[in-house]
Amino acid sequence: MKISDQTTRLQYIAKYPIQDLFSVPIEDFLEVHLFQKGEYICEELMVPERLYFVAEGRVKLYVIHQDGNVSLAQYYEAGDILGELEFLGIRTQSQSIQAVEASVCLALSFHEHRELILSDAVFLRNLSKLIAEKMLRSVSKLVATQSYPLENRMAAYLIEKEEEVGRGNWIRVSLTDLAQYLGASYRHLSRVIKRFDEEGWIERERGRMRVRNYKALEAKASQMQIE
Repeated sequence: MKISDQTTRLQYIAKYPIQDLFSVPIEDFLEVHLFQKGEYICEELMVPERLYFVAEGRVKLYVIHQDGNVSLAQYYEAGDILGELEFLGIRTQSQSIQAVEASVCLALSFHEHRELILSDAVFLRNLSKLIAEKMLRSVSKLVATQSYPLENRMAAYLIEKEEEVGRGNWIRVSLTDLAQYLGASYRHLSRVIKRFDEEGWIERERGRMRVRNYKALEAKASQMQIE
């Protein structure tokens, strides 16, 4: 949902330092979009129209293969940028991006503001950094998937998520999405979670879990030496 009320729009924009990425003033051109859980930001093969800055919430990018199988490629959270490859003309059609939870994105129209954005050397430098950080995350995930057992990857995931939500808080989990993200089968992931539960490392309920033994998970995660 695009926010049309100007007062509400400006309140959202004031909360997030998007202007810091630019040297030219862009506040007047920013749109504010609210996405509910499950709502699509972009759908497979759509021609993108906007550069999105994730300001709040969490979204996922996934690919639908020709045989119908789905691969969850990455999660994106506050501070991430979406649509940059399409904006630069590197890719002309989008992949599916869907809100995992209620999310807020600030957006700039490609067609209306492309020249203004491309003329801003400060933004292009920041964009290069954001793209490089995305690439490093993707490479690290690929290396981990190919090199380390699922137990290590799951422990590292839980440590990362607990740091985001705060020690002792519940972590919302979709096992189907998580299995795809970690490059494992649903059954294999379920066995690992069951073992973590039996060891007393985690507590689980339907759709969520939380860490009970941080040190045990940290020791398991530390076996992955990825920069």
